[in-house]
Amino acid sequence: MEWLGTLFLYLHISGVIIAFGPTIAFPFFAAKAAAEPMHGNFVLRVSELVSQRLVEPGAVFVFLMGVGVIVTRGYNPLVELWLAVSIVLFIVVFTYANLVQARVVRRMIELTSVRPIVAGGDGAVAGSPTLTGPGGASAEGAGVAGPPPEFFALSKKAAAGGQFMLLMIFVLVALMVFKPNL
Repeated sequence: MEWLGTLFLYLHISGVIIAFGPTIAFPFFAAKAAAEPMHGNFVLRVSELVSQRLVEPGAVFVFLMGVGVIVTRGYNPLVELWLAVSIVLFIVVFTYANLVQARVVRRMIELTSVRPIVAGGDGAVAGSPTLTGPGGASAEGAGVAGPPPEFFALSKKAAAGGQFMLLMIFVLVALMVFKPNL
């Protein structure tokens, strides 16, 4: 039965790499979107897609494979506190990601999905937006209204949430690797 424990461990570790690996790139995407705001909505939608289709199902898979490791290897979370702490932290991060972070990102997508209002040099509103920045054309005196102030507050909240979740991933990996006696 040892082979089954090894198989669950292999699937658990592989699942972590596949599910959470892409999230390391999210801050780089966000920085690029901040530098090129006309692509911000696309970056948000791609990040949300990766989260919904890869990270969230992957997290469930990782948890289930972890349960398989616990059962087949005879770990007891009540005795091995590193394991109990790992389970609790995983549940906290999973809950935060789905109840807080996902809502923040969805709201940011909503705020950037509306066409911006463009005012001409005389203050008149034009019919179609004028893009500025790399690849965008700009009429003299025209400018694109940026996202509402709520967006900037949400982006700070999303960044802090992302940092929290990334830190927790590294804490969880450390607990799994070093199995400290707590």
